[in-house]
Formats: sequence, C-alpha cells, structure tokens
Amino acid sequence: MLKNLVMLVMSLFTLSCYAACEVNLSSADNMMFDKRKISVESSCEKLVINFEHKGKMPVAAGGHNVVIIKTKDFNTVVKKIDMKLGADAGFLPEMPEVLAKSAIVGGGGKASLSLDMAKLEKGGSYQFICSFPGHYAIMKGTLEVI
Repeated sequence: MLKNLVMLVMSLFTLSCYAACEVNLSSADNMMFDKRKISVESSCEKLVINFEHKGKMPVAAGGHNVVIIKTKDFNTVVKKIDMKLGADAGFLPEMPEVLAKSAIVGGGGKASLSLDMAKLEKGGSYQFICSFPGHYAIMKGTLEVI
C-alpha cells in the first residue's frame, strides 16, 4: 500500500511539473486573453503556450497571437507594430526584444509557441501580448518564472 501511495505522489508530481511547462491560453473577439497571468517553473527546459482564438473574426479583421517580451521592452516592441508588415510577420519586424511569438490566427484557429527557458530568468519581469495593431492595449498579461 505504501508503494502505491509513493507511486501516486510521484505521478502527481510529474504531472504538475509538466503542466507548469505547457499552458493553454485563449482569446475571442472580445480582445481579452482568458488568463492575465502565466506562471512557469524555472526547472522547465522550455515553455509551450498553446493558443486558441475562440472567436469568429478572420485574421485580417481581428486575428490574435501571443508574443513574449520583457516588461521593460513593452514600449520598444509596440512602437514597431506596423500593419504594413502583415499578419505573416505578426505585424512585427524581427527584433531581439521579441523572445517568442506565435502565428496570428483568426477565429477558430490555433497556434503555439515554444520558448527556450534559458532566455528567461527566475524572478524576471515578462509580459505576453497580442501584436495585432492596437490589441496590445488590452490584450496583455504577466509571465512569471517561479
């Protein structure tokens, strides 16, 4: 019986560690993420964010994505968002301040991003935003490394 209990506890620990390294995030046409904060364990090798646009708007009218940045780089990044760059580029040029970004998807679409945790520091200050022009004003949240 003790052996079974130990195996159960170890299984739960393994599941909880895995869950902290992979996160599901969604948004809809209301331009709000369903989470305002994501916590990831510093022991993770990578962070995977699975994103789903649960709305109906097409990419050109109201697509969404997930972009990971340092909080201090918020103004630098959002100043570079440009409709002319197009949805395929996430309306952003290639820039070192963007730690990771998913594709922009329209309603019903799914995308994911993978971030090497070596780019993040425990206790560092990070954000996730949507880089569709104008969306970042309310589509943002905090990413913490614990």
